[in-house]
Amino acid sequence: MKTFIRNWTYKKHIAAEMLCYASIAMIGNAFFKKSPVKSEKHCCPMEVYKNMPKKQKTFNCMLISCMVVDLTAGYFLLKGLKKIAGDNTSK
Repeated sequence: MKTFIRNWTYKKHIAAEMLCYASIAMIGNAFFKKSPVKSEKHCCPMEVYKNMPKKQKTFNCMLISCMVVDLTAGYFLLKGLKKIAGDNTSK
């Protein structure tokens, strides 16, 4: 377990977290009402956000908030575990 923690970097942690939250976002947003897209070539992110139902906006904001808290807690937890495991390379 110590070697796993020593080899686990924050970059790997971010990649794993982002993959998890992107999967949750894709599955969660698939259940909401789809807004009609006029043209995919001229699709502006602000227009897409404005056309979202209120429940979908709330879901996405809550998901982003959880992701930020999770990444911050993971950073401090990983930093503490590396100190316990005796890895002196972490800053």
